[in-house]
Amino acid sequence: MLHSVRKKLWIASAVIIVINVLDLISTYLATPDLLMEWNILVRLLNLGWPGLIGAKLIGVSLAIYGYHYYLLHRTDCYPAFEASPREFCRFLSFGRSDTTYTTANRRHLWVNVGYVWAGLQLTVAWVTLDNFLLYFTHYYFPLRFHSEWAYQFLQGSLVSTLILARFYSGNYYRYRTLFGSVARISLPTHAEIASSESKI
Repeated sequence: MLHSVRKKLWIASAVIIVINVLDLISTYLATPDLLMEWNILVRLLNLGWPGLIGAKLIGVSLAIYGYHYYLLHRTDCYPAFEASPREFCRFLSFGRSDTTYTTANRRHLWVNVGYVWAGLQLTVAWVTLDNFLLYFTHYYFPLRFHSEWAYQFLQGSLVSTLILARFYSGNYYRYRTLFGSVARISLPTHAEIASSESKI
């Protein structure tokens, strides 16, 4: 593993673990009996603290592993031609459009899922902040008085938008940095590839 990849993984892992530990602490402070907890394992399945802690352990493990997979394989999911931003985003998400669901296409899927799942820990950080505000200042976000589901939908929408924007813009910038000069020298353009394939 490259040093830069290892460093990013360690930093991300530390942040993910700290966020989730703080979430457990803030949950205990805000609602020790879990009556106000919205986790489905508590709200619907009534698994209590053991279920909540178990879910945290699984969620943290998947987030770290997913981000690790993303760091290792994201470059493999970049197009080998000079792509526009739209072409790049499509290729990064789905791979080549003229292939079936192969191992290479699955790699694109898991790279996306790995990054998004790790990024969704921002939602956990938001919930943690809500809990601390409730405990220390008794502040309750006004929308939550009307609909807790609407508030959670707002959280999910904003965080998801931020994650996807960072995912595509950050990787496109990295792609241009890594392959820009190479593409101008040796790699064919997308039009040249299409033209050569039509002659085969």
